[in-house]
Amino acid sequence: MGNDVKRVRQLIDIKGIRDGLLIRVGDGPDVALGEALAETLAGKRAFLAGSRIALDVGRRALDDAQLAALHQLFEAHELTLWAVLAEDAATREAARRAGLATRLSGSATDLEGNALGGRANGGEPPAKEPPPANALLLRETVRSGRALWHDGHVVIVGDVNPGAEVMAAGSVIVWGRLRGLVHAGALGDATAVICALELNPTQLRIADHIAVAPDSGPGRAPEQAAIRDGQIVAEPWSARHGG
Repeated sequence: MGNDVKRVRQLIDIKGIRDGLLIRVGDGPDVALGEALAETLAGKRAFLAGSRIALDVGRRALDDAQLAALHQLFEAHELTLWAVLAEDAATREAARRAGLATRLSGSATDLEGNALGGRANGGEPPAKEPPPANALLLRETVRSGRALWHDGHVVIVGDVNPGAEVMAAGSVIVWGRLRGLVHAGALGDATAVICALELNPTQLRIADHIAVAPDSGPGRAPEQAAIRDGQIVAEPWSARHGG
């Protein structure tokens, strides 16, 4: 059993998506799925807490009882399971009975979660398009409990409070204190950046990368977070970062 858990844990992948987090579990022993997920969630509890989760179980076949157990597992780790993606039709039906979605918005599937055919480029998905040039300007504080989504860049003249979420296809600029969750490049743009006068977030995400604030606390000068060498790095903002 221990080896099965270890093997399944190695198959678990977590990435940021427009609707929260996507957790993919590769094919492996079904008996170890719950335990492997529990160990993974416990190890990443600090920056996963409060997230909305879509779980991709691939070809695994899960029944109502197994899905109910997974739902309880995520709730125990302060996570909201809202979708189960599965290739198995019976698993998708069980997910719908449990009130869970079976597809992601904008995904290449029909409303039943079946993959759509007719893709260009020999079956490969189309290349990602850059985010629209339009920007959303807000002159207000984004307060706890509010979730904001925009398909371009977002500029906030005000604070982003703890418990608030801002998600954008492009970059996010906060002319104030950033203390909530911000996801820039939410549709996959790894060139997006996050800037704030005070950068002390609950969590930062750029494309499929995730980071949390360091234990040293907020910076004393404006900072910019960007992906450098495969990870999110925060650095003092300067004019050279423009463009």
